[in-house]
Amino acid sequence: MTLGDACDQFLAHCRLGKNLSANTLRAYAVDLAEFRAFVGAESTVDACDRTQLRAFLRHLVDARGLKETSVKRRMACLKVMFRWLETEEAIPLSPFHHMKLNIRLPRRLPRALTGREAQALSDAAARRLGLINGGAYDGARLAGAVDRGNFDDLTALVAIEVMVTTGVRVGELTAVRVADIDLPEATLRIIGKGNRERRVFLVDDAMTGLVGAYLGLRETVAPLTDRLLVTARGAAVAPPFLRRALRNLAEEAALTRPVTPHMLRHTAATQLLEAGVDIRFVQKLLGHQSISTTEMYTAVSDASLKTVIVGARRGRRPQTC
Repeated sequence: MTLGDACDQFLAHCRLGKNLSANTLRAYAVDLAEFRAFVGAESTVDACDRTQLRAFLRHLVDARGLKETSVKRRMACLKVMFRWLETEEAIPLSPFHHMKLNIRLPRRLPRALTGREAQALSDAAARRLGLINGGAYDGARLAGAVDRGNFDDLTALVAIEVMVTTGVRVGELTAVRVADIDLPEATLRIIGKGNRERRVFLVDDAMTGLVGAYLGLRETVAPLTDRLLVTARGAAVAPPFLRRALRNLAEEAALTRPVTPHMLRHTAATQLLEAGVDIRFVQKLLGHQSISTTEMYTAVSDASLKTVIVGARRGRRPQTC
């Protein structure tokens, strides 16, 4: 079997047999295309060995200059494919068998917003709708402020509030359908990585009211989709729409660093841990398969604790007799 045929069959298996998300399929296709270009699509899969894999690894690091995370993802994709080929008996043994690849990732703390930054971002979105006096986002108030001309701003506001309180990924949020919302139970049904299903919660009456009001106003733009978040033209919102909106709102809020949707997810996790929520509950809320992924947020909480303590100590004046 040629490598090109193997890659095509593996991607078909991922799409039909494993029902992986469109984002995962795109990532796998990019990773496999790079390997095919490196070794040649007409080479056979049984000719792939450890020497070739290590040469590809050096190519990714030295010639392509990719970050460690990108290198690790490409090698992980290949490992999964060759394991599948072994299972399908297309090859007698995966070239990754007993192979050790030490790709050490730099330890980076998740970038979370402070409470003040998160509030400034939400306030900037509200100001675009003319909502400058605070208060709940009830249906009547929003109906008087929103029309087709600023409906995109309302969508951005809803997205920010949901992401920063539930910690959902931007791709998960844009995939939410109207049928996934249960307002009486104040929950959203989320399909996460690996098509794993979980539920997240609208934390209070204000959040439930905001989403409920959005559902009503959503009908005024004649939506062309059953997705929850739509544009002023009724089309489904895609992640790039929200990334642009956040970037623009961060500038309006005079934040000193760029803001991404994933920072809102980090913010939600950090706030929950700092509030004393058990890490296992945070793991379930975020949809992490391994608790070690959630544990990285404890370092952020420790860093915040240190900042508070140091600030408090500096504010103390020494006692004099």
